[in-house]
Amino acid sequence: MLERSFGVAARRRRTLDALVRHVAEASVAAICRLVQDRIETMGPCEARGYVRARAAREIRQQTRLAFSQQPGVDANWELLVVVRSTERVVPLAMRQLTAMRMSRESTAQQRAA
Repeated sequence: MLERSFGVAARRRRTLDALVRHVAEASVAAICRLVQDRIETMGPCEARGYVRARAAREIRQQTRLAFSQQPGVDANWELLVVVRSTERVVPLAMRQLTAMRMSRESTAQQRAA
C-alpha cells in the first residue's frame, strides 16, 4: 500500500517537472525578445529582476496553454507551475541574452578589424 502511494507521488512529481520544463522552454524566446533592448545597460542583479518581472505574463499564458493541451492535469497545480517555471526561465533567459550579446560584440569586433 505504501509503495503504491510513493509510485503515485513520483508520477505526479515527474508530470509536474515536465510541465515546468515545457512552460519555461516555450517561454524563453518570447521573454528574451521582450527584454533584450532594455537590459543592455543593467547590471546582472537588476537584469534578473527585470526578466523575472517581465516574464510573468508570458509564463502565465504558456501555463494555461500547457494545461489546455494536457487533459487530466490537476488545475490546482497552475500556480505552482507558474512559480517554478518563472524560477527556471530566468537563468535560461539570462544565458541566452548573454550569448546574444557576446555574439553581437564578437561580430562588431570582427567588422572593426
